[in-house]
Amino acid sequence: MKPDLYTRAVLTVIALALVLIACNQYVRPATTASAQGPFAAMQFTGDAHSFTLFDQRTGDIWTYFQAGPDMNMILHHAKVSAPGKPVPSLTVVNQPQKP
Repeated sequence: MKPDLYTRAVLTVIALALVLIACNQYVRPATTASAQGPFAAMQFTGDAHSFTLFDQRTGDIWTYFQAGPDMNMILHHAKVSAPGKPVPSLTVVNQPQKP
């Protein structure tokens, strides 16, 4: 029995669709979450008026908090030198401007 034109057309469309599906990963790779971005090793904690970021790769600690009647943001920075050792005093990086 010889396949008719309709069967050939349907099988050709199916074959082309399968080739497109197989090649799709090379033409347009799927976007995935990356654990190696700039904030990958950051830990975050905060409350209503402040938040703290800790970078596990470098040991840097940044603390942002709102102070004063106009609630300006102040940034403090410190660096953990070694586990179990005290953190040196925070350095004021950005102080709010006085009006």
